[in-house]
Amino acid sequence: MTSKSKDSAAPRRSRQRVQERADRTRELVINAAIECIREEGFAAASTRHIIERAGVSTGVVQYHFGDRDGLLTAVIDHAISTLVTSVNDLADKVAGIKNIDDRMTALADAAWATFLNPASMTAMEILIATRSLRSTLDIEQLIDLQPGLERIAELIGAPSPHARAIADLLWAAPVGLMVGQMVTTVPLPTEPQRQAMAQLMADHLHRSRTRRRTE
Repeated sequence: MTSKSKDSAAPRRSRQRVQERADRTRELVINAAIECIREEGFAAASTRHIIERAGVSTGVVQYHFGDRDGLLTAVIDHAISTLVTSVNDLADKVAGIKNIDDRMTALADAAWATFLNPASMTAMEILIATRSLRSTLDIEQLIDLQPGLERIAELIGAPSPHARAIADLLWAAPVGLMVGQMVTTVPLPTEPQRQAMAQLMADHLHRSRTRRRTE
């Protein structure tokens, strides 16, 4: 490597390290905001509390997010991005399970874990509490969810009058529990609902296969 190449490579490495530190700090603040809202509620999650929890300065938050609304918007963006990845991951994971009952149980469990994770619950709480931030949702982000949801619908069975509705219930049920958890201090059970959803999907698949064999 020539002296000139070495001289140009050093600044690039330095910029990369600076960017990596900035990304870690940004992620740290977003995670602190999620923890703060989940533990203290949206109203109590002031910028000061989030800053204290993250162990950063006010200037850091201003640099990365501008203000509290900018930080909350970043939390929503993070939650949707995570949700898109998780939905596709769970479709990949469940598709390889051959046994119908096992596959539907795994699908229900994975869907509950995906939609009831802290980031998703925090984003939902923010959107419910702040009408102004709903306009910041990028329609492209929501469109990115569609392919994963379509794959999940295919796992539930061949097209039928009920397949699409069941696929919608798979995400709507945990989201409903998510909202319910926001208005009560008592942890809501999820096991009976997950089992019921898995059984519903398995029954639908079994009946669809029986119907196709008799046609």
